[in-house]
Amino acid sequence: MGLINLLENEYDLYGVRWKQEPHIIMTDFGEKRVRYWKDEELLKWHVRWRDESSKGSFAVPDRMIRTRDGEDAVFDGRHWITLHDFAETPFGCEEVERWGQFIGQLLTAAVQGQYEKELPVKQHSFHFNDCMELAKQFADGTFQIVNKSLAEAKKRMIFAEALKKKVPKAAVPVFEKEIGIDNGKRIFHFLFYQGGDSQPVQSYLPIRNFLFEWLEHNSPLSLKMILTEIDRIFPLSGEQGLLLLAEITTPWELNDCLQGLDNTSLEKLVEGMNRYEAIWEANRTFLKTITEWFDENRKKVAL
Repeated sequence: MGLINLLENEYDLYGVRWKQEPHIIMTDFGEKRVRYWKDEELLKWHVRWRDESSKGSFAVPDRMIRTRDGEDAVFDGRHWITLHDFAETPFGCEEVERWGQFIGQLLTAAVQGQYEKELPVKQHSFHFNDCMELAKQFADGTFQIVNKSLAEAKKRMIFAEALKKKVPKAAVPVFEKEIGIDNGKRIFHFLFYQGGDSQPVQSYLPIRNFLFEWLEHNSPLSLKMILTEIDRIFPLSGEQGLLLLAEITTPWELNDCLQGLDNTSLEKLVEGMNRYEAIWEANRTFLKTITEWFDENRKKVAL
């Protein structure tokens, strides 16, 4: 049986044809996305995170459409296949409340769900010594931005470790590897989030990267606003908030900055240093805005 016939039979669909083979189909019930899975345990994880993250808000991920028998997926002999609603209209960043609801619910589901027990997950660690090794050829005093960033990065690492020591028993939750603004689509007034199919990670890095991307598209005030909206759903004043702040404080951008330097010519080196400084300053603004929000929020709680 061909895939089109399989989908028509299992999902009670009509008029199924390819719009963009092998991932997007047209049906009499609208466009749908087809995903293929070789790892059934990974599939189960993605089913659960979508189901749990869709509760309680007007912002929902692209849950697996159930078959006529109520199954999450069908097997074609080679892959597990899931079907999802599909949308192309970008949601944008204007409705901060919707995004805050979604990220807040995502955090709630991740912490309560204990997803790390379901399958092996990747963990990310920042290694300052590796960065120092990369920086050796540029840390002779000639390039001020390199020396300044290394000094700041060391202080940030110490602060991040101090935050983690305050919550030694708090478990870092598991998230999808990438959470991005472009994955947010609009269906009527809903934020419809198109999830992925990658191996999950036990790290706040996906949330950190999303918040940094938010600042790239919006103002520091808007970043504080989305943190406030997240806090309404998932309070950031407790242990998990400290873990998130520790992740944001960790100078992840240092390695990217150093990797981007190219000293094969003066022109490339100057270009790389300019890019380095721009990235470092953008992340300084990001950290300053986040820490200001945490300080302001702490004062409100104290009052």
